[in-house]
Amino acid sequence: MKFPHAGQWREHFAGVDLPVPVFGGGTVTGINFDNAASTPPLKRVRDLVNGFSDVYSSVHRGTGYKSRLSTEAYEDARELVARFLGVDDKHQVVIFVKGTTDALNRIAAEQARLDGRQVLVTEMEHHADLLPWRHRSGHVMVGLSDDGEIDVDAIEHELKRGGGSIGLVALCGASNVTGFVSPIHAVAELAHRHGARISVDAAQLAPHHRIDVRPADDPGHLDFVSMSGHKMYAPYGAGVLVAPRDFFAGAPEVMGGGAISIVTWDDTVWADLPDREEAGSPNVIGAVAMGAAIETMLELGFDDMLAYEVHLGRRMHAELAAIPGVSVLGRIEPMTPGARLALSSFVVDGLHHGLVAAALSHEWGIAVRHGCFCANPYVFHLLHMSKDEVVAVEGEVTAGRRKALPGAVRASLAPYNTEAELKRFLEAVTQVARGRIKSTYEQAADGTYAPAGGWPRIPSPLRAVVKH
Repeated sequence: MKFPHAGQWREHFAGVDLPVPVFGGGTVTGINFDNAASTPPLKRVRDLVNGFSDVYSSVHRGTGYKSRLSTEAYEDARELVARFLGVDDKHQVVIFVKGTTDALNRIAAEQARLDGRQVLVTEMEHHADLLPWRHRSGHVMVGLSDDGEIDVDAIEHELKRGGGSIGLVALCGASNVTGFVSPIHAVAELAHRHGARISVDAAQLAPHHRIDVRPADDPGHLDFVSMSGHKMYAPYGAGVLVAPRDFFAGAPEVMGGGAISIVTWDDTVWADLPDREEAGSPNVIGAVAMGAAIETMLELGFDDMLAYEVHLGRRMHAELAAIPGVSVLGRIEPMTPGARLALSSFVVDGLHHGLVAAALSHEWGIAVRHGCFCANPYVFHLLHMSKDEVVAVEGEVTAGRRKALPGAVRASLAPYNTEAELKRFLEAVTQVARGRIKSTYEQAADGTYAPAGGWPRIPSPLRAVVKH
């Protein structure tokens, strides 16, 4: 496939050509390969948020012009999300939340209260898709393939063995460590066959892969889908939870104004969905930003953007793995074609992951992420650590010695990234792997590295605002 020049998409994203300070006192145009953590806003979204601030008002009950306009924009955003995911609004509801973590915790609280059965998770899950189940309903964790991919047979075995004791299968749509895309519809069929529902953590999947919830009578239907605006070019504090309408039937986890039909001295009548699950003043601007991001990506050519990302990602996976001394976590090419996002986590022989990340930033102006990426069990699996080794590390960390925590370096791409940026990144990793690190770095007690004497001072944009 022939892709358009990078500027066709790059010019639509804010802040991607920012000069950043580097070792030696100069600056370079920064490269952001940390998109899996958070993405920059689309310029159209940024401009819409700035303009919408002039007409923003409370929603749903105000009769003023701005209130009516804000209500319409808020509900339009809900409709855009529903169409983007293919939501069957007869059976499901789109609820605006703070983000994926908020959404998953809401599901976990209700699941524990109403169902009481266990939740099946995999070793691949982000902590947000592990801890809520572990500390409420309790969970059953299934393993993965040696390369770190979802083991559908293991999931099926556990569902059969549970004999109906598992009420929910919680699965990430795509890993934030390896970029592996999960077979969510195949797992949904298994879950439904054994009397369970499926919850998909789509924080990583939604911006980089098409999602189709499918009709409620489809065996591969997705019951719950959670996602965050800050990972899909609308970092304004809103997220989405898609849930079955019959799931949130009782008192909501978060109670307050807007969630009720009437409150008397002795009784509370809860409002219908989605209002019952959106207590308080909603993040209208964040929701509108999410809707605008979806609309913009579709207009720019979402499928072409995704294909371009995959193209860059394949090159990154292959060329990183070919650098002497560099190991990419997980299989270089997944068993199913097209089942990996443009995201790679890697380790450099003999170098701490924090030192590699610091050198890439300080000497090359390249932003990456390092550590365990809020997915400790998965990273331990990918690093082939034994349980005894993990217990030893746990003891060190518990004692306050976080320098012992293992990890990797992660590079994650977006449609605004270019071939030239990838070339510069690969050259930087090659030089670092050869030991050609120019600056001196010091490791802090928390395990992170910084240049000796500290990072170059950068004036905070907020300070400039406060001064004026």
